Amino acid sequence: MAFNNEEQNTKNMIIAILAFIVVMFLYNFFSGNSNNVTTSEQIEAENNSDNIEKDLPAKSAQPLAKEASRIFIENSNFIVAINLNGGILDEITLKKYKQSTQENSAEVMLLTHKGTDSEYYYAINYKDKTNDDNISDDTVWSIIENNANKAVIQTKTQNGLIVERSITLDDGYVVTIKDRIINGSNKDISISKIVNLVRTKPIRNNYAVVHEGLIYNYKKDNAERKHTNVCAVKYSKIENKEVIRNCNWIGYTDIYWLCSILNYDDASAVSYSKIGDDSYKISLYTKSYITIPENKAIELKHALYAGPKDINVLKNYADNLGIDKFEMTIDFGWFFMITKPLVYLMDFLASLFSNMGLVILLLTLLFKIITYPLIKKSFESAGRMREIQPKIVALQKMYGSDKMRMNQEIMSLYKREKVSPMSGCLPMILQAPIFFCLYKVFFISIEMRHAPLFGWIHDLSAPDSLYIFNLFGLIDWDLPGFLKIGVWPLIMGITMLIQQKLSSASGGKKNIEKTQEMKIQENMMLIMPILFTYICASFPVSIVIYWTISNIFSMVQQYYVNSNIKKANKKDVI
Repeated sequence: MAFNNEEQNTKNMIIAILAFIVVMFLYNFFSGNSNNVTTSEQIEAENNSDNIEKDLPAKSAQPLAKEASRIFIENSNFIVAINLNGGILDEITLKKYKQSTQENSAEVMLLTHKGTDSEYYYAINYKDKTNDDNISDDTVWSIIENNANKAVIQTKTQNGLIVERSITLDDGYVVTIKDRIINGSNKDISISKIVNLVRTKPIRNNYAVVHEGLIYNYKKDNAERKHTNVCAVKYSKIENKEVIRNCNWIGYTDIYWLCSILNYDDASAVSYSKIGDDSYKISLYTKSYITIPENKAIELKHALYAGPKDINVLKNYADNLGIDKFEMTIDFGWFFMITKPLVYLMDFLASLFSNMGLVILLLTLLFKIITYPLIKKSFESAGRMREIQPKIVALQKMYGSDKMRMNQEIMSLYKREKVSPMSGCLPMILQAPIFFCLYKVFFISIEMRHAPLFGWIHDLSAPDSLYIFNLFGLIDWDLPGFLKIGVWPLIMGITMLIQQKLSSASGGKKNIEKTQEMKIQENMMLIMPILFTYICASFPVSIVIYWTISNIFSMVQQYYVNSNIKKANKKDVI
């Protein structure tokens, strides 16, 4: 069935607007749960209430009576505090990252003190089955050695079990813990271990575009290492204890940070659960008891990554330590085959240029160069449609009373002129994945965090805070959310408006009589810049700047293509 051209264009335009908005926000919503990963429901997990974990000491229900003494070790990247009451890690400070852009801002702290409202700590406990004794979160440890990046502490039980704990930092963000467990008694002792990473009330940004919650790597039974999968679980999906088979690493991921247990022991089991109203626990524990003969010792190795989600840092650990797919803790989204290389490219460009605004400019220019053949085809199609517009108007006037004949004549015109009303849509659809991937890259890249541009832009990962409705800060007015529209979103809206005016230009034919449908279409198109200005006001300003630059490049490309079309038409006339 054929349609009137203006009716078809109006319908196409409405569909395009709605589809773009729906796809954009659905993509943002669902990509928060995707990372080239499977969901937790797809994994065959087992709940075993009789496993050895139930015999291990539970988290204390009461906070510590007083602050325990701590010792500190550090490297060039972070400072790690060891709480001697429990031998736990409950303070890790990232030296290269600030909490805000303020000059006197404190450094980012990943792990925080046990016993507080926001506790976030890493603990290793042991159960002495033979003597019914525990080395728990409340066991007191003594200092044996405390150097710059290494500490050795010790504790012992009254039944002859001695644990010497060596805590060492590498050059990056991994804490390695080696426990030498000595049986100093005159009989064999059977022990079990549990490693807990406990997090209470995680601070969430609530960005649907990026996953925040649990993430882990596992392999199916009898699977090769290369067949391992990554699974992401939102906090809202964590309820009862879930046991993960063949887990290589597991941790909590935020938009920019990761704390992950590294599992070096294939004989250990891994589980996660919710332990309070908004508290979560990851556990790595022995599946069976370990027997230590009298006057003998064993050594157990543990490790924790606590640092930024920097793709090169994570990939180096994946390659050098065999931490499979560790870089996939970065939420690359559904189009990871495009997003992942773009993140590497951004990281490379960030290492070359000090200003991330220049990086945005270069990436946008690269995107426009790569997609130029598609953009050119789309503009040429739109130009051809404008060229035959007078003929379409003439047919509408001639056959206005006979809709079927009019549609037939218009379709015949399309065939003679070799144009299609839909020919301009396909190139735009093909560009969409790259556009979304760049959008994703600017959102998740740690290089954008607290990166300044110029003037009032001190953090490209935050929305533009210079609002037009309080006269750019001249009026002391606490604006409601819907009026917080910054300068860059306004500039972006203006570029969209100019681009639309350029797109709707009639190719020099000023005398075309506009139909009612054409007028409605133009009026509706005016809503788009206003709508997107409002929507993008809450986006990180890096995304808004990217979109603005992209619009400017598109206008230049469109002007160039339109000029070539006009020159070609003049030659045809001559």
